[in-house]
Amino acid sequence: MKKNTLTALFFISLLVSACNSPIEYCSISETEQALDNILTEQAIQLTSVKKNDYYDGANIFGTIKIKATLAQVRINLENIKKVKQDIDGHKSSCSAQLKITVPPPMLTDVDLVRDTQHQLRIIPYAKQLQFDNGNNVFVQNIDYSVLTTKGLKTPTVEFVSAPFAHLLDEIVTAVLLKPTLELKAAGASAVTVPPKPLITEAVSPQVNIEQTPTIINKDHVKLNIDLPVAKPVELEPKKLTAPQAITKTATVELLAKQSTPSFNCSIATKPTDITICNTADLAHLDNENMQLYKNAKAIDPVITKDIWLASIKAKYACKTTIGCIANAYKKSMRDYDCVANKEKAGCNVDVLKH
Repeated sequence: MKKNTLTALFFISLLVSACNSPIEYCSISETEQALDNILTEQAIQLTSVKKNDYYDGANIFGTIKIKATLAQVRINLENIKKVKQDIDGHKSSCSAQLKITVPPPMLTDVDLVRDTQHQLRIIPYAKQLQFDNGNNVFVQNIDYSVLTTKGLKTPTVEFVSAPFAHLLDEIVTAVLLKPTLELKAAGASAVTVPPKPLITEAVSPQVNIEQTPTIINKDHVKLNIDLPVAKPVELEPKKLTAPQAITKTATVELLAKQSTPSFNCSIATKPTDITICNTADLAHLDNENMQLYKNAKAIDPVITKDIWLASIKAKYACKTTIGCIANAYKKSMRDYDCVANKEKAGCNVDVLKH
C-alpha cells in the first residue's frame, strides 16, 4: 500500500512540473513565422527603394511582385537550442541555423542578370555576407531572443537580420530585372544602320601617261613593247576648308557628344535622368560613378548600399540642376572610393554608414 502511494505521488509531481514548465518559445512555429515575417518585410523595403533608380521602377519593383518572388523562397530554422530563459519565462535566448532555400531555376536567372550587370554571382556575394552555401541553400548561424507578452499569442523575435535581408533583396532584384534586361537585349539585337564615318576630301595625284597602242597578235598574246614611264606631276597640297578640318578640339567634342550614361536614355522619363542624358559631363560622371560603385560593392556590399541609397536621394533632389547633380555624383564617387580603398588618407568607412 505504501509503495503504491509513493508511485502515485511521483506521477503527480511529474504532472505538476510539466504544467509549470515554460513553453519552449525558441522552437514553436509562431516564432519561426515571426522571423520569416521580419525578413520578408525588410527585404520588401530594401527592394522597393530601387524603383527610384529605374525607369518604370514602380512597375518593375511593385510590392505585389516582390512578395510573389519572396513567396518562392523558403526560410526555416534548424538545430534550434535554448541558451537561457529568464525567471518569469517571458524572454528566451536562443540559437539556431537559419536556412534560405532558393529554387534552382531562380538562382540561374539571378546569376544571368548579375553577369549582365558585371556583379558578383550570388554565391560569392553570399560568402561576403558570411553565409555557408550548398547548391541552392544559404545557411548562417544566428542568435535570437523571443519575447512573450501576456495576452498575445504571437511572440516578438529580436535578431540581427541585415545579412539575410540584403541577400533576399539581391535575389529578388535580379529576378524582377530579368524581363527588363531581356527587353533591352531584344532591342539591341535589332538591325541598325551604322553611322557614316566622317570622311575628308582626298586629293589623288595626277600623272601624265603617253598613250601607246596595245598590239595583240592573233593568238591573243600581248607582244613585248616598251611602255613609257609615268611622269608624276607635282601638285601643291590642297588645304581643307574649315568645316572639313579635324582638330583635336573637334575630336573631343565629337566624343563628348557620343558619351552616354550607364543607363538606357531611350526610356528615360525622370527630369534628372533626361538632364544627365543631354549633358556629356554628367554622362561621363555617371559612368565613373557606376564603376566605382561596382568596385566598392565587391568589397563591402552593406555599406555600399547605404551610400547608394543616400546618393540616389541626393541626385533626384537636384531635379535638373546640372551643378547639383554633378556634386551628388562626386560625393558618392568619393565615398565608393573610400570603401574600395579603406587605407586611403582621409577615408573613414564608419562615417559612411547611414
